[in-house]
Amino acid sequence: MKANIETLLLILGEHHEEAHGIPEAEIRAKEQSLGIPLPAALREYYKILGRSPNITQRCNNQYEPLPLEEIFIPDNDFFTTDKEFLVFYQVEESVIYCGIRMQDLQEEDPPVYLCAWNLPDWQLENRSLRRFLAGKALIQLGVEDRLPYWANFDESMWSLSDYCRSMHLDRECEIEEGSELNAWKIYVKDDILIVFELDVSEEGTEEPLAVFLASFQRASIENLLNGMGKDTSLPPFRTNL
Repeated sequence: MKANIETLLLILGEHHEEAHGIPEAEIRAKEQSLGIPLPAALREYYKILGRSPNITQRCNNQYEPLPLEEIFIPDNDFFTTDKEFLVFYQVEESVIYCGIRMQDLQEEDPPVYLCAWNLPDWQLENRSLRRFLAGKALIQLGVEDRLPYWANFDESMWSLSDYCRSMHLDRECEIEEGSELNAWKIYVKDDILIVFELDVSEEGTEEPLAVFLASFQRASIENLLNGMGKDTSLPPFRTNL
């Protein structure tokens, strides 16, 4: 399944409210101040989730959306060599920005590029803005303790396949984030969001650096952990249950 807003809303369920979106009039006013229209996928995101308390909190060195009022077009003082971008996402602690090429703004679902303070040339992050927005929000929900119940596994001898076997995860559970960096694997199973942070230092490997389980349903995580606990080699984990 490809990551999209519908996937996010499925996870949030009754905890999402209409008030968590930004009114159309405010989006139009921002477009007028920028002098450009926002791509349809970005307008949809801000209109539905632009003020979601689960997504717009300050992150701990994770990708996060800029508030609508802070979206900007770089000026001459911005550190990148190419200024022709609409910047709408950031990793504040690492000074990473994500943007859309100005020439791609007319596309409904344009590609997303990123830059960093030590990498002034933009590089492709995701070929789909929709998948980028949903995928990064799912990672926030999984790793930033945004949901009330969670369990975290640190790096261990277990491989990705070990965890998938223990949790009974298959391709139908996987959410395709679509990032070119391939640093994360995302699954949804039985009301549980499961996020793997992968070691991408060596090409071709998918070894977990950490595994994050999060849910609004306490019983769902309890049942999953109880089932995993039947494996005597299960790595230690931390949880708030």
